[in-house]
This record gives sequence, C-alpha cells and structure tokens, in this order.
Amino acid sequence: MMLKPFLFVAIVISAFVSATTRFTQDEAPRQLWDSEFLKKRTPPKSPSPGPRKAPGYRRATPKAEAIVEVSSSNEVVGLTIWRLRQSRETDSKEARLLLQEESSGTEFTPERVESETLFNAGDRVRLGIESPRDGFLYVINREQYVDGTMSDPYLIFPTLRNRSGDNAVKAGKLIELPGRSAFRLSPMRPDYDGEVLTLIVSVTPLNEVKTGPGILKLDRALVEAWEQKWRAPFERYELNGGAGTPYTKAEKEAGEDGSRLLTQEDELPQTLFRVTPKPGNALLITVSLKIGRKP
Repeated sequence: MMLKPFLFVAIVISAFVSATTRFTQDEAPRQLWDSEFLKKRTPPKSPSPGPRKAPGYRRATPKAEAIVEVSSSNEVVGLTIWRLRQSRETDSKEARLLLQEESSGTEFTPERVESETLFNAGDRVRLGIESPRDGFLYVINREQYVDGTMSDPYLIFPTLRNRSGDNAVKAGKLIELPGRSAFRLSPMRPDYDGEVLTLIVSVTPLNEVKTGPGILKLDRALVEAWEQKWRAPFERYELNGGAGTPYTKAEKEAGEDGSRLLTQEDELPQTLFRVTPKPGNALLITVSLKIGRKP
C-alpha cells in the first residue's frame, strides 16, 4: 500500500555543485565530499580542534558514461534513509523519537540504511533531504508491484500539515517527511513489491501543483512528462560504515522545524546521487524502497 503516515520520516536530499576537475574512480569519493556542497553549509560556531577526516564514499553503481568529469553541470543529491526500531536502554536520549501517532509512548531510534536495503512489510522508515541548490522540493510516491507496474502517483510533500506547506530548500536546511508522523510500509495487495519515490528540486515552484491539507493525487501523464523531461544520468555512492549508525542530535534538531541548519561539522548523507541535469532543468531522482520476499 502507499506509504502510510505513521512515524517520523526524513529524506535527506543533498544537491551540490562540484569543482571542475577530472577524476579517477578512486578519486571520486574524495572529490564528492570535498565539494561545493560542503562549502555551502554554514561553518561551525566554534573552530574545529583539528582537520576533519573526510568520510569515505564508495561507488555503488557502474560509472555513468555521461558523467566524465566533476563540473558545474554535475550536481549531487544526498539521501539518508532511516529504518526505525524500538529504542534500547543503551541508546542515547538524543537519538530517540517519541512519535506523534504512537499512543503507547514507545520511543524509537532511527538507524541509517543503504538505499538498496530490502525492507520488511510493516517497517517504519524515515527519510531526510538537504539541498545546497536553492529551490523547491517535491516528493511523489507510488506503490510498485511485482510485475513492474505502479499505482497512481501521489504528492506526499509539500502538504499544509508539514511546515505549513513551506517546501523551500537551501544549503544545510534539512527537510523531514512526513513532518511529525512517519511512513509505514503496509501492503494492501499480495503483489506489493515496495514504494517508488520521485524527488524533484525545482528552481521555481511547479505551477501544476497546489499544496493542500493532505496527500494529493497527481495526474499520471503529468508525472510521466516531468520524468521524461528531467530524467538524467546518475551515479550512486554509499557512505562507508554509515549503515546502522543512529540519528544524531544535530540531525534531530535540524529536522524538527528547519530553524537549525546543518554545519560543515555535522553528518553527511548516507547516499549520494551524482546527476548531470540539462542546463535549466530541475533535479529529479527516483528511489525504490523494495520489500524482501521469502523464498
């Protein structure tokens, strides 16, 4: 079934422009980290006691032929997917979430997972998005079935229930979906295979979208036209050692209402998508949340 608002979800999209230079496959993760994306984040209030060790990213897809160099035409979208579990006594209080729609008072701890993780039906997930490209964020959701077909598309962000419909993004601003609730992977059909999320960062608001109080059904032809126009080659990278690490205090504070910006010292996204959009085009990324099946 379509993602059910139930828990706290945060998608982290990071779109950033990298410095112009050629690179080898081994150099790419370093160039991605030490890029215009990080430089656009706010410097920390207190000077760091020493140079920060650059986290390592590994390529998770074949090198895209269309992406031959890091240049102003390449932008990186960063996505962090969280899977939530019940908190343990050993978990830091700072990493716990008390969910708005959880009447039992149970606390949950979000843990990072890689983008191709196989989920179980009923899992609660969290997604977080950060975009160093100024613009406006839109998130579309469709169910996917085992034969490859998909349901009608639904706009799940922005809505008036989340940040009063404010979908403006900028460097360091973390967007969490769906606000104070969350997404639960709840199949309604036996051939349910997961969810497909389409993330769009547009320089200007999309005139065809009118923000309402809840999830909005979109026209299939309209979404397909956006995908045809804005789809671009991409490469995906995963943060080494990131999977399984919990939510940090900085991420929690930044995601609560958007008033706290992430700095250059805060955690980077788990997954990076390096995209080569055509000049003037919106950034468009499609991400699948797949359900594992027992043999």
